[in-house]
Amino acid sequence: MRSFELNIFIDRPRTEVYDHISEPINMIGLQPYLTTIDILKEQKDTNGVLLRPFYMLETYRWAGLPIFRSKVYTVIQLTNPKKELVIRHYSKTGTQVAYRYEFHQIEEGRTHLIQKTQFEKVNKLFENIVYNRANKAQRGLLTNLKVRLEKQ
Repeated sequence: MRSFELNIFIDRPRTEVYDHISEPINMIGLQPYLTTIDILKEQKDTNGVLLRPFYMLETYRWAGLPIFRSKVYTVIQLTNPKKELVIRHYSKTGTQVAYRYEFHQIEEGRTHLIQKTQFEKVNKLFENIVYNRANKAQRGLLTNLKVRLEKQ
């Protein structure tokens, strides 16, 4: 399967960046296509990993007009607290995408964030569209995250 990796440096401490992205409510304004969010009850999986599930409605626009809406089930897995988390998207079309975020403190008050996207299950017909949308969405998310946190 295809994948890509993005890097960004944020002038905030690692714990602050991690805490911000690990909360589903903070996705509002970070995800470019997100229009509404429905947060579900926090859970733990069989390995004791904390899960934060939620539904989000993504709206795709063309010339400012909504042309397609997609309800996506999303789970934030806090795999290694304060150092790593995984966000998994499950769409109704059967597409499954995993976004792995690694947080590295490089100096006092500065974080290096590595984001790796892996397409776990994608229909071959829509593969290029899904790849391009995911790439744009993650670039937008990281840019919005940097702007939001460095403004504080």
